[in-house]
Amino acid sequence: MHTAPVPLPTYNQVTKHNLAQMQPMIVHLLKEAAFIALDAEFTGLGSSSQITRAKDIQERYQHLCALAKGHALVAFGLSLFVKTEPASSLKATNGQDDEGADGDDKNMDNDAGKGKRRRSNGFERAYKVHNFNFSMLIERDYMVSPNSMLFLAENGLDLNQWIMEGIPYTGGDRLANDGGRGNPNGIMRSIFKRIMTRQVPVVVHNGFLDLIFLYHSFYADLPPKLSTFLADLSDMFPGGLFDTKYISDYMTRERSSFLAYLFRKYEREDTRMQDAETPTKAYSTFDIQPRLPLPPLLDATVAEPVKPGSQVPYCEDYAFHGVCKKKMRCGKSHDLDLILDAEEMERDSKKRRKQKHEPSTLEAQTSLKPETEGTPGTTVESSEGTGSLLADPTAVVADSGSLTDKAITTSTTLDALATVDTGDAIEPVSTTPSKSAAASQHRSIGSLPLSASVATTTKSTENVVQPGEKFHSAYYDAFMTGTIFLHQLHQHEIETVETQAKNKIYLIGKSFPLTVEKSNFTKYSPSHERQRAL
Repeated sequence: MHTAPVPLPTYNQVTKHNLAQMQPMIVHLLKEAAFIALDAEFTGLGSSSQITRAKDIQERYQHLCALAKGHALVAFGLSLFVKTEPASSLKATNGQDDEGADGDDKNMDNDAGKGKRRRSNGFERAYKVHNFNFSMLIERDYMVSPNSMLFLAENGLDLNQWIMEGIPYTGGDRLANDGGRGNPNGIMRSIFKRIMTRQVPVVVHNGFLDLIFLYHSFYADLPPKLSTFLADLSDMFPGGLFDTKYISDYMTRERSSFLAYLFRKYEREDTRMQDAETPTKAYSTFDIQPRLPLPPLLDATVAEPVKPGSQVPYCEDYAFHGVCKKKMRCGKSHDLDLILDAEEMERDSKKRRKQKHEPSTLEAQTSLKPETEGTPGTTVESSEGTGSLLADPTAVVADSGSLTDKAITTSTTLDALATVDTGDAIEPVSTTPSKSAAASQHRSIGSLPLSASVATTTKSTENVVQPGEKFHSAYYDAFMTGTIFLHQLHQHEIETVETQAKNKIYLIGKSFPLTVEKSNFTKYSPSHERQRAL
């Protein structure tokens, strides 16, 4: 039996423009998360199957490391699942209170009442979900696979947004001059380290390559030996790594185990159990949270720290040389019209100051005339030199306003982008949106209706994934991975999953998993030892 279309979950698009503002909220939510789901998108997977299917695991690891070093991270998906009180329990409690208030209702045993009471008997597992999609842009040359980029573009990646707003990062060992924690590169590493310090499950799907990319992008240089890499991972994630593809293949024995298939299948099963009058097994409901509210960004010309004697709204390096060393990190304007307007105003200002200190000949002659020849007002009106000396106050304000308006128009690009991030954040595009699909949005995932204030900041509430429609992105894959993991916890005892699946990563083409552990003969990498000491 077909169920309602799955809504595209709302998410926070994180770019270089709002990363610093989002960081405190992300850190706070990480502290509340019961578990964390991750996903990564890259610029390519290489042209040879030898990279992902080499028989020797050490050789495969070396190929994957070379792939990660030569390519780049495009997006990082993060989904945080926070355990909450099931809505059905609240409904049941309210129903009991109502019955207690009215004696005639005490013996009511209608179907609706049965359903409410039975749903409160421990079947529902409710979670709030916060989704984040980080656009990443590495600061070095890298390789791109045309097929991979075409695939990402066809599945929702905005290449223009990625290039213009991607968070700059370096990868490998942390550079001494990377700007520290206030720098985008430092902020991303700080967030990744917060994920590491949480002693909760970290979930991936077929995540061997994801973990290699994330390690290299946000943590340190990849160690040459696989055993060292696995030792580092075992220490980095104390809550354990769980791979949903491994669980589906080796524990559940699913017919197919690709991400979208498992998500759709388990979503159907959970929805049917949620709608059942008498649920027979546990199911999950998800209250997908709206985008986090962000305060408006300050004007870049005000927020950008400037050196004494350099109070200008534009980039002086660019104005003098046509090149800015800071590139995307420069918070000042490179608008030539703004630069030329400022230069013209500066020349006019110097000219007015010079004229103020050097009175014109006509003014000097006028000042020598006897007072009986006219009133002070008449003298001022008849003096042509006064017009150029004092200038027209209205004209000065108009000029200043013109520059100010242009400065604001140019330098508040960050404000406009902040609006995109918070109110008009890039939504996954549905090819066949419909109002009827929107009406069924909350039913299929069990999320609560958005408030009016939240709805006004949502670009569209009609975006849903239709049956058979393709959609692929880092945040959405992370969200699907997390929901699949919860369903697998219901299929198997939690202790069973803990025992059989913890730190087991799926290996393509192998009948055994990759076990994340530190052997007695393996040491941590020097990079990891340095990170532990921080």
